[in-house]
Parts: sequence; structure tokens; C-alpha cells
Amino acid sequence: MTRDKFAIFLKTLREAKDEQNAEAIVKAHEHENVYIYNDLCLKKIFASEKNIALTTDLINASLNLVGDDRIKNPQLVNPFIPGELGRRNTEPDLMIVNDREKDVPRDRISIEVQHEGGEMYKNRVMLYISRITSNMVRKNEPPVLENLNLISFQLFNTYPWKVSKNYRHTVQLRNQEHKLYFDKQTVTIVEIKKFLDHAKDFAGDNCRLAQWLRAIDTLNREADFSEFATDPIFKVLQEEAKLCNFSARYLMTEDPVISNEAMAVYYKQEKIATNLLKKGCSPEFVACNTELPLSFVNEIKKALDQGMIE
Repeated sequence: MTRDKFAIFLKTLREAKDEQNAEAIVKAHEHENVYIYNDLCLKKIFASEKNIALTTDLINASLNLVGDDRIKNPQLVNPFIPGELGRRNTEPDLMIVNDREKDVPRDRISIEVQHEGGEMYKNRVMLYISRITSNMVRKNEPPVLENLNLISFQLFNTYPWKVSKNYRHTVQLRNQEHKLYFDKQTVTIVEIKKFLDHAKDFAGDNCRLAQWLRAIDTLNREADFSEFATDPIFKVLQEEAKLCNFSARYLMTEDPVISNEAMAVYYKQEKIATNLLKKGCSPEFVACNTELPLSFVNEIKKALDQGMIE
């Protein structure tokens, strides 16, 4: 299902009179696919022990790891447990650790899916990283860190097309001369929207990540999957994405209110601020009329001036 169709489906489940009626609704749609980028769906598909090969392939593709650098010994930190409902809001959507040879720091890889953009998203990314980093070090012990990779699948663009024609970005700490300062922490941004919006421009891109993005999009749209069906990894993905694998009780644990309402208000104010700045209003006027911090409004104006916002 597409994101909009799946949202309507979840709303229908929540409005069901009882669990039996909700299960009947799921049964009626059992041969359709879930929206794979939904947090609960992503968790069940990719955080299941039985699908570890699926998850490993996606991570290696996202991080562009080949040969000896590939993730080979993955362990799920927060696996999906059949019968267990929901998850803590502080958990990443998915996290694995990967042991390497002796004296080589192990990998800690977190996957998040983000549907809405804006400056606040960047703050959230740094918050996720700081949480994971601080949890690596035990109290009163020297801070020996593991290799941390945060993979962010985005349904929006961080870099507009006119700024960057890439849909995959590697972000690390560097100095003013672009010299790498710390190589154990990397944010990998995958701009799904850009890849799909400019599908013709990426038609010749057959890297593994591009194949993954096309395969997931095909399943979300319920389109012909035959070109991917011969790939054993994508065949597993096709089977796991079927709605018949998801109970109504599990799907109904998604909270549509907590944080989403606050984020929706925030994004609305951010869009209003952007439009006012485009019309020539001063940052002070915009801050006063949107109740956004002046410092943040100035950041939006800076992004507009640099062409980072379309």
C-alpha cells in the first residue's frame, strides 16, 4: 500500500468495534502489501531474527560496503519479538551490532525512517546519535567508542535537486579544510523522494541501494514485481511485506497522536515562516508572527539564500 492508503487502513482498524472485527479487516486485505516505510512494518520485517540476511543486505547496500568491509556478523540489539506489542519511543527503528576481527572496533548501526523534513529533523538526528554514543560508554570508564553508523531513510530531500544530484550522502565531522576529524561516526542520508522523483535520471543506476529503493517502491505501489522476483533477498522481502503476516493487534499499537501532532504544528509554522521570508518579510516579523525562535527563522533565511530550500 502507499503511505496514504496505509494511513486510511490504520484509521479503519482503530475505528473497528473490537479486536475480532479488526482482524476481519486485516483478513480482507491479507494479500496486499503493507507500507514498508511505516515504523511498525519496518520493525517487524527487518528486526526479525529470521530476516537477518535481508537486513544485512540492506545495510551493506546503504553504507556501500563491499568485500571485507561488509557486515558479516550482525546481531539485532532490539529485535522484534512475536507477541510483544509496541516499542519505547526512545528506541531506534532498528539497531544491529557487528563484531569484526580482534582489536577492531565493532560496528553499531542504527536505521531510522523519517517522513517529514525541516530544520528540526537535523536536531533529531544529532539527538539520536548522542543517545547512542553515550550509551556505548559505561560510567567511570574511558570513552572507547565503537564505529557508529546512523542510516536515515528520508521521504523528503535534505539537499534540493539544484544543490545536489546525489540521493545518498555521507556526513562526518570535518574541519574547514574538509579534513576528516573523527572516522568512527557517520550519518548516511538516503533521500528516497529524490530518487523516486528523478527516476529517469537514475535509470542507469544499478547499484544495490538503487535496486532496494526500486523494489520497496514497487511493493508499496502493488506494482508488477517480476523483475525482482528472481533475487532471493527481494523474494523474501515480497513475502514478508504481505499484510497477512501482521496482526491487527500489532498494527493498532501505533500511536497516531503522540509527537505527531506537535511535529505537525511545528512543520506548519515552518512552512508559513518560509513563505513569509520568500515574500520579503523580515526575520523579526516572521518570528513574531509564527512564534518560532528568531535564531531558527534566521537559519531558514540562510538556507533560502543559499538555495538549500526550494
